[in-house]
Amino acid sequence: MIDRPVTLPTPLNTLVTKSLELCELMLPVCDVFYPFAAIYENGRVGCIFADETGKKKRESQLIEQLQWRIIDTTTDTNSYSVLVYAATVNTQDSKTLDAIAIATATPNHEERLILYPYYRVDDKIVISPPIDTVTR
Repeated sequence: MIDRPVTLPTPLNTLVTKSLELCELMLPVCDVFYPFAAIYENGRVGCIFADETGKKKRESQLIEQLQWRIIDTTTDTNSYSVLVYAATVNTQDSKTLDAIAIATATPNHEERLILYPYYRVDDKIVISPPIDTVTR
């Protein structure tokens, strides 16, 4: 349900914008994308990667590993972070939509999940307005 625009602090807005731009580049050439994370600290954006072990991991394991890497990297800092992964959204009329899930976090531990449904139109990706899943 989209009931109002999503308003984010400037650092999170920067991270979300860059993440969506990256997804727009990746999705036309692959069916899904590898989960990724980024942080914003002192005006700089940095990437966080999952540890490569040679063992094949499920997407949920990669997401969990990235969550822990974010916690390890941002504890006791003034950092904002995003964790981005592929998701599906079930609509009220039983349709399934592909979506980009972006979990955001602020330095004072405010977290929210924003879903961006997207569509493939020819060779382009069209990202719909976000669905904000913040609890009210």
